[in-house]
Amino acid sequence: MFDGMDGVLFDMDGTLVETNIDFALMKREIVAFAESRGLPASLVQGLDILAVVNAVVEHVKASDGSGVAALVREEAFRLLEEIEIEPCSHAQPVAHAPELLDALRSAGLRVGIVTRNCRNAVACAMERTGISAEVLITRDDVLNTKPHPDHLLSALRLLEVSPDRSMMVGDHRMDIQGGKAAGMRTVGFLRPGRPADFFGGFEPDLVIHDLGELLSAVERLKKRRPPHSG
Repeated sequence: MFDGMDGVLFDMDGTLVETNIDFALMKREIVAFAESRGLPASLVQGLDILAVVNAVVEHVKASDGSGVAALVREEAFRLLEEIEIEPCSHAQPVAHAPELLDALRSAGLRVGIVTRNCRNAVACAMERTGISAEVLITRDDVLNTKPHPDHLLSALRLLEVSPDRSMMVGDHRMDIQGGKAAGMRTVGFLRPGRPADFFGGFEPDLVIHDLGELLSAVERLKKRRPPHSG
């Protein structure tokens, strides 16, 4: 699984940590925000949360210019952050996540986290759970978030790892879309309660049901590789 790999990127929420963020509330609030800025709910209801933000920004930019649009983007992100922060203060690590990250680093692989969550909420969750990575790229750090490949490629550049020698691991279809668009190997984490065909049509290179599966693969890799000197 890790043959030929130099780096691994992970999604955060639902993959490495459990936060129980109320995404349904976030969606309702951001749709209401769009309406308050003159964008009918009917035009954005089918979009994901950050896509709604982008739609509002483009709508405002067309009428009021890029300066006002930038302020609207900041306001929308503050609204979302208010909903994210409190749940992240109670975050718990997903089973095997800390051990997996440690094993990857000890095997000499570079590790990054690429998340659509805000930096403050992620920092809170990481502090509580002990989850860490060499590189963290949040929605606050890029203009284009997953599934756009720019989000992942930004992390790979900082890790100095090429896409064809890296892997994206995530529990959402966006993670697989982004990884494939970036030219990476992809692993879909099928969480309990999701249908077996959750990743149907997205074709990750591998589907796992537990991070322990990756941990076992890394341990096998470490037996074949010389000890990492740091």
